[in-house]
Amino acid sequence: MTIPSTGQPLVSIGVPVFNGENYVEQALGSVLAQTMGDFEIVVSDNASTDRTSMICQDLAATDRRIRYYRNERNLGAGANYNLAFAKSRGTYFKWLAHDDRIKPGYLAATVATLDQAPDAVLCNTVVDYINGQGEHIAFYDSGLSGADHPRPSHRFATMILMSHSCVDFFGLCRRATLVDSMLHGPFHGADRAFLAQMALRGRLLQVKEPLVEMREHDQRYTRAKQDAKGRAAWHDAAKAKARSLPTWRLYREYVDLVAKERLAPAERTACRLALLRWWIVNWNSIRASVDIGALAWPRLPHHAEMVKIRLFGKAPGHF
Repeated sequence: MTIPSTGQPLVSIGVPVFNGENYVEQALGSVLAQTMGDFEIVVSDNASTDRTSMICQDLAATDRRIRYYRNERNLGAGANYNLAFAKSRGTYFKWLAHDDRIKPGYLAATVATLDQAPDAVLCNTVVDYINGQGEHIAFYDSGLSGADHPRPSHRFATMILMSHSCVDFFGLCRRATLVDSMLHGPFHGADRAFLAQMALRGRLLQVKEPLVEMREHDQRYTRAKQDAKGRAAWHDAAKAKARSLPTWRLYREYVDLVAKERLAPAERTACRLALLRWWIVNWNSIRASVDIGALAWPRLPHHAEMVKIRLFGKAPGHF
């Protein structure tokens, strides 16, 4: 039986998990080891079939700050991420993947940074990439500091035109900014759309010290799900057999955000000009074409990516 926590915490950490017995204890332990203790951990278990439930409930029984919830069936990653947020209560919120870790000073540093910048909505740090055994691979600066700018159009253009691996989806956010946001959409690329929306709503800040550890391993989503249908099903279990055009869906989300978010006319126009440029950067036109081909050949995106890597190398933030 989970012992409930009391009071409203300053920070909520949402941990969505499915069959995470390999790393979830390390992820939760990294939060419990924070130098700032005013937090809660909300574990949303997506109907795991391994020892995840036992591990999480055992930890929850020893610390009131951990609250464990289990879905009756697998809802897909998007819905499960959003449930973790819905059940949280903190002034600040952060998602933590079950296979990642945060270093002891992460919350203290990111909370202090946001406290000092009322117009900022998200803060993350440089990433320390680790392997399956927890050994250091490389440091990665996503370029998030480029979105620390007073103009929404500049921030938006930075996030949609810059090549980055979306690690900042897992940054610390103001809860008030998230309440009516898209959160984790049910499609491949939803993390990019989320960051674009946050950029339209406020400054995005970066702590240059590497205080988050992201794990590269064979079962990571981007490694385990190589075909279009598999990626669609991972995000939304109800769409396991559905056809998808993720690049086109992402662009439509960008267009809708620019139309619906509160922007001055000149800023809205500048964002739309950035959307025109989007087609000629980062292989986006080719990706859109590959999406169409994947309707007949689901593994085409994987093969296209392998060809690109052989010819031009891996994109920044991919190891």
